[in-house]
Amino acid sequence: MRTLATISLAIVAAWPAAAAQGLPRPEAPRPRIVTFAPSLTQIAFDMGLGDHVVGVTRFCRLPEGVARPRVGDAFSINASVILDVRPDVLLCQTAAEKFRSVREIDPSVRIVEFKTDRLKDIAATIEQLGEAVGRPALGEQQRAAFESRIEYLRRLTAGRGRPRVLFVMGTERPVAAGPGTFIGELIEAAGGLNAGADIPGQTDYRRTQVADVAAAAPDVLVVHCDSPASEAANREYWLQWKDDVPAARMGRVFAVSDPHWSIPSTRTPRLGLELVAMLHPDATAAPRPAAPGGEKTTLLSATLRRLLAAAIVGAALAAAGAAMQGLLRNPLAEPYLLGVSSGAGVGVLLGLAMAAWYALPKWASTPALAFVGAMASCAVVYFVAQRRGRLDPYSLILSGVIINTFNAAILLTINLYIDPDRIASFTYWAMGSLPDSPDRTALWVCGPCVLAGLAVLLAHASAFNLLGLGDEVAASSGVHVHRLRIVTFACVGLMTAAAVALAGPIGFLGLIIPHLCRMVVGPGHHRLLLTSAVVGAGFLMGAEWLCRTAGSYVGVSLIPVGILTALAGGPFFIVLLRRRFRESAA
Repeated sequence: MRTLATISLAIVAAWPAAAAQGLPRPEAPRPRIVTFAPSLTQIAFDMGLGDHVVGVTRFCRLPEGVARPRVGDAFSINASVILDVRPDVLLCQTAAEKFRSVREIDPSVRIVEFKTDRLKDIAATIEQLGEAVGRPALGEQQRAAFESRIEYLRRLTAGRGRPRVLFVMGTERPVAAGPGTFIGELIEAAGGLNAGADIPGQTDYRRTQVADVAAAAPDVLVVHCDSPASEAANREYWLQWKDDVPAARMGRVFAVSDPHWSIPSTRTPRLGLELVAMLHPDATAAPRPAAPGGEKTTLLSATLRRLLAAAIVGAALAAAGAAMQGLLRNPLAEPYLLGVSSGAGVGVLLGLAMAAWYALPKWASTPALAFVGAMASCAVVYFVAQRRGRLDPYSLILSGVIINTFNAAILLTINLYIDPDRIASFTYWAMGSLPDSPDRTALWVCGPCVLAGLAVLLAHASAFNLLGLGDEVAASSGVHVHRLRIVTFACVGLMTAAAVALAGPIGFLGLIIPHLCRMVVGPGHHRLLLTSAVVGAGFLMGAEWLCRTAGSYVGVSLIPVGILTALAGGPFFIVLLRRRFRESAA
């Protein structure tokens, strides 16, 4: 009996092991991952790890028919939204410290930081992603495949000539891929030389201008645009520089709209094959694009148009500032400080976004919406600052601050609905910068608006002079004060809208120039308005020339002219404000 019991106990003890050999073992739990960068999302799905992904950012692109919860973006991190999808691992390209709030609430969530700036970073990311989900063998296999495809590009173009290649994004305010980018290295792998290394600048992707593009002398120009619908227009823009850019002269300008040109991923080698076809068509039997006739623009004609645009903008803002100071009897009044420029900026940004979303011509939507935004800001400022039929100077400045803050919030809201590829160009516009080659139609629309507004203001110059003696004196002399205010605000709104549509919000020009001119020609508005317009035009033309030529001396391709006017106007505004306080105290 004792022997039988011992045998029975041995059988019972051995049963689980015997059963386990005959049954499939349960799978290890599949980690739930949140990818906080478009490139990481793309790599995860390309590796077949999409079923691990439980959350992505609002900028991530998912395969057709696939949906995942959107959990924000790297600019606005909401820990509760992220934790709602119950992640085990969070993959990011920004500093892991930005997600500290996630770890504080749930310490079990792992934060893994990646880099995808260069080709070797993409390869390392592929392997690390496999490790992050517990499949290191898959990561190693996919990394080897990626590196072999890049090496194939090098073998395919070995021994061939190496043309100079420039990769740019945008047209009027372009950005070039410099050294240290995966695009620059892909150009080298595809048998080219990255001409972006010769674009002045310290950043990987560099703001530039047509003059520096011409100096880089690319043999091939690859232009990345927003959508297939805009490819033809983007290519035509760059082809017009036939006299200055070798790639345009030879017709070797290629427009691409695949989003993966800006999203490093496992698909990057496929883009390399497209580059090989552009650089070495004989290597892939790809046809060389025919050099079209089309319109031709030279750097000289573009510079003249840009200076004309600067003159229009400078005249508009300076004359508008002189009119506002005369109307309100306030030396601090000007379109930028009173929120008129920011209101026009809201309209311009909305117009640019609509032009991008619906393929509308920018000249048709931008100036009209700029005028609407400027007039809406004028109306609010006028209503808030009015007290018993008078415009209180301090309430006026305060209402301008409020309007500027409110408009800034609207601009940020519009940016929430814009692709990250477009946000960069819109941000550059918001600094106050003239495009390389202003659109002729925009000049024809905005120029007459400024001239018409200036003519109306000059017609009311005598009324401004009388208004300087007080509302009662002006009214007793036959001036309809209320109507004059409405007419002046309408003209200022029209002129400011035209200026912002051409160059973005340029600050303090309407504050500085009228004061300088008043010291020379006196307070009479006939001479003051006209002189301010002329001096403002000349000032901004000179500032634009200085910003274009001085950029390379400070390590950038160009300096937005709005930065220069703000640096000059800020101290000037402080001096005027302190003087105003002393006069009030006296």
